[in-house]
Amino acid sequence: MEIEITKITSKGQVVIPQDIREDKKIKAGEKFLVYDLDDSIILKRIKGLKGTNTMQKFEDTFKSMWKTAKAKKLTKEDIEREIETYRKEKNA
Repeated sequence: MEIEITKITSKGQVVIPQDIREDKKIKAGEKFLVYDLDDSIILKRIKGLKGTNTMQKFEDTFKSMWKTAKAKKLTKEDIEREIETYRKEKNA
């Protein structure tokens, strides 16, 4: 899983970093679900989520991620430290 940092613009827009867009072949105009979970906001590409139970498929997609993070007792600080380490290595 690739992790990057982005920021929101004054118009409320969020940029998905270029490396991730290229890796996932994300094109301009594609749509995403925006999922509000406590203090987190998660984007899920709509591509491949066909049918009437889209939200269930979306939640199922993240079940294993939440379970793994909880089991490993990951904190916000852990994730921020990992991002910082990754960026240093990437720019070295």
